[in-house]
Parts: sequence; structure tokens; C-alpha cells
Amino acid sequence: MKINRRILLIIILVSILVLVSLLTSYYGSTDVNDYANTAKYFAGDLSAKLRISHSAFYGLVMSPFLGFFENIFVFKIASIIFLLLLIYSVYYATKNKNAFWLMLLSPIIWYMGPWINPIQISSLLFFWSYYFIKKFDSTNKSYYILLSGILAGVSWAFWDAVVFFIILIAISFFYNKKTYQLIYFLIFVLIGISPKLLLDQITLGFAFSGILRYISGQITSIFFNGIYGSMKGGGNLILNMIILALFLPLFTYKLFSKENLKNFKYLLFIFLSILLILKNTQIRYILILTPIIIYELAPQLNPSQFKKQIYFSIIMILLVLTPYFIQINHSTNISEFSSFISSLNHVQIYPSQERILKSDIDRLIRDYPNKTFVVGNKPDDYDYLAFIYWGKNVKEFVSIQDYNLWFSNSTVLFQKKFMPVPKIQDRRQIWISGGISKNENDKTEYKNITLGIGVGEQINLENFKLIKKYGSLFLSEKI
Repeated sequence: MKINRRILLIIILVSILVLVSLLTSYYGSTDVNDYANTAKYFAGDLSAKLRISHSAFYGLVMSPFLGFFENIFVFKIASIIFLLLLIYSVYYATKNKNAFWLMLLSPIIWYMGPWINPIQISSLLFFWSYYFIKKFDSTNKSYYILLSGILAGVSWAFWDAVVFFIILIAISFFYNKKTYQLIYFLIFVLIGISPKLLLDQITLGFAFSGILRYISGQITSIFFNGIYGSMKGGGNLILNMIILALFLPLFTYKLFSKENLKNFKYLLFIFLSILLILKNTQIRYILILTPIIIYELAPQLNPSQFKKQIYFSIIMILLVLTPYFIQINHSTNISEFSSFISSLNHVQIYPSQERILKSDIDRLIRDYPNKTFVVGNKPDDYDYLAFIYWGKNVKEFVSIQDYNLWFSNSTVLFQKKFMPVPKIQDRRQIWISGGISKNENDKTEYKNITLGIGVGEQINLENFKLIKKYGSLFLSEKI
């Protein structure tokens, strides 16, 4: 039986995407440990305290699969499945073959393939939310508000940053609608996000804890350089914007032609979303917008423009995959596309650091089983050890930050106070204070910790003396 050439090509491309995603040791550059360790926690496989900076809902959904297979690759497999569903969704919604190929060969699809991140499933859900809000706009049927709102809410449940795009949807599609219709949309968004709110109520004691954490994290990043004062904004802003633009479809500008001005609402949404992404300068955010752009753009491309887009996409894909190919059995300083471009003149390749570190941990724990270790010298070094360790022979990896807070009889990690001073002789002065502290329900017995692990260097703790070195891990004992 002969196989259609197009089907054969699709099988080959999908196979390459799967192989590259699974073979590379790259998992993503942002929040990887948060999502993976949350899943390990719910699966009962995490040898550390849980650090929730983002939605825990994705980790909860993935935890049964992670617990069964006990391998981080289940995240990559899930990523590929959601990306393929996203590709097919755009094709199904447009009934346009060009849309299918533009999605399959979109650089952002190949960029996000290996990532441990909820943005893949969140983008899938958000695309259908956009699709149904356009249906509502053209038919004015409230049924479509329900579908769009719930899908947007579930998308938000998986990935916190979707809230900004939901706000842009509300601005773009409801500015000339009845107020009650906007209220309906927001109510259905709330229904969609309710699983996350319920989870936060059960685990964190307050339904809106996760949302407040995310918002406060954004505020500290923008105004206070992050909790540790280390988020000063990365690299060359112009270069970052150029890189982001390269991931957008080449002919996106065609959407803003005079002929399309009648479609003002979706143009407004796409324009505001591009501004938001350029402000944030994170490539992964492009995934939320690319399906929508291709959905609108594909029917407007002539054959010549379509071919040019495909050729350009293939060149971009080859560049995107280069760092991933390098990280098959190796580590490098050019972990993904943006660092590949900015560090092209000083590429460094060395043996896989994850494999080496995993071997070091296994040897250390065989010598010191069922112990509690304080880990440093960075506050979140413990989180990475918990990420790569699988087993039941560690009581707990403890952050050096938490240990030092206990040692100094303190609880506050970060706090800020906003107190504007009146310029007139007013009797009152208002102030707002907020921050982050250790969990009051901390059951770790810090006084009984006698072993410390330094990652890449000796741990910097008073009364701890180096006793043994395991490759890149330095084991110290309390005197």
C-alpha cells in the first residue's frame, strides 16, 4: 500500500520533533523545577519542601503519570501531545491546509518541544477560547461566551500568565458590548479557574494564594529586581525584541492592511498581545499568540508568500534545534536559541552536568542513607537536587536559606513597605506592607541536621567542616 507523500512527510517531521525533544537534556530555562517538583510532590516522590511560585494545577494533573513512570520524560511526551493537538486545532478551525503546514513548521512549536512547561496545554485551551469569542462576536450568542470564558479560565488554571491575555480579550472584544455580557464572561472565567482555586484552598489554605503569589512575584520582578535582587532584566533589549520578532509569522504585518481594518477587534487583540510579549521579551510567550495569528493569516497568504514563510521557518527551525542537538549527552552555555545568538562567539561544550550530578548524588546517598541534608550555597540549590534525585533514601533536602533563618531565629525572606508621605499637615498617613516568610507549619528539625551539601563548592555554614568530595558535590559535617 502506497503512503501519500504528504502523510509520509508529516510522519517524518513529527518523528524528528519527538526524537529531538526526548533526546536532548534540555528541559527549559524557566520555572522547570517548580512544575516538575510539584508533580513529584503530589506523586509522593519529592525529597524536599515544595516550592510553589506558579500554578500547582499542572503538577497535580501530571503527578499520576510521573508517579507511575518515575521519569521526567512524561513531561516532554505531554508537551509534544499538546503541541500536536494545537497544530491540528488550528487546521480544524480554519479547514485550511496552509494553516496546518504553517503550524507544523512554526519555529515556536519546535522551540517549545523539549520544555517542561504548562504553556503548551494552556495555549491549546486559549486558542479555542479565542475561537469561541470570535463566534460570539459574529453571532452575539451567549452560548459562545460560556465556552470561551470557561476555556480561558482552565487555561489560566494551568499557566498564570494567561491572565494578561484574558484581560486583552476582554478589552478587545467587549468594549462595545453590554456590560452584563462582560460580567458573564468573567463569571465563566472564574468557573474555569475554579479547580485551581479549590486546589489552592486545600493545599495553601486560601483559594487566591496562588494568584496573589504570582502577582506579587511580577511586582517584585518589575519594581524590586526580584525577591533576591537578581532580576535586573536580561541582555540587550533590542536584540531580544528582534529575536522575538523572528518567531512570529513572517507576514504578520499583512493582518494590519487597510482591507482588514473592518476586523478591528482581533487586530486590536493581536496588536496589544505583541506589545505585551515585546515588553516581557520571553520567547515562550509567542506560543500563546502564534496559533491565533496563523488562524487569521493563513487564508490571506498567496502561494508565493506561503512558500517564503515555509522556507524562512525551516531556516529558523534549524537554528532553534542547534542548541538542542548539542545538548544530547552534553551540556553547554548556549542552552536555547536566545543564548545561542548572544553567545555565538564563545560556545562551550562539556559533559552532561545533570548526569554527573545525578551520579554524585547516588554515590553520596549510598554512603549516607536516610539523612537530612542542608543544601547550598544558593537558596534554591536544594530544589535542583530534589528535581534530579529519584528514590526514598533521603529524608529531606533543606534550603540553606531556611536553615539560616532558623539559625538566626528569623522567619522573613522578603518584605517591602509602601508609605507615601503627605505633603500637607494631614493627621493621617497610610501604608501598605507585604512580603514572604517561612511557613509557620515547618516541621523540619533543623537542630538535628548534621550534614550539608555544597553544590560546586563547600557549603558556607558556621560549624560545618568538609569531610568528603563527590565530584561536584562537597559534603560537610556539623562539628
